[in-house]
Amino acid sequence: MNIEDARILCMSQKCATEDMPFGDDYVCFRVMNKIFGGLPLNMPNILVLKCDKEEFDELCANHPSIEQAWHWHKKHWIQIDLTGSDISKEYIEELVGKAYATVVKKLTKKEREELAQL
Repeated sequence: MNIEDARILCMSQKCATEDMPFGDDYVCFRVMNKIFGGLPLNMPNILVLKCDKEEFDELCANHPSIEQAWHWHKKHWIQIDLTGSDISKEYIEELVGKAYATVVKKLTKKEREELAQL
């Protein structure tokens, strides 16, 4: 998987948007204005995703291509080396879905209802 594939995957999530709030070298993916992922363009082949803190240690321990995201809150964000041989495209798709779901479940009831109607 390359960064364009990762971008398409993140944007395929329901009502996903993208912006560059940190400058021209970082694309963020959001749902209801909350970030669930990012692509640091100055770090080729890296995808940053929101992560359930209960899964953080297991993900990092079991996959050499996954580690704590640089410059993001520990145990809530992972970064994935998209070129890692231990990570399949299907697993990356699963992790993007989980990142999106993690953010959606923390939205307010009103925001979740609004999202459901879109």
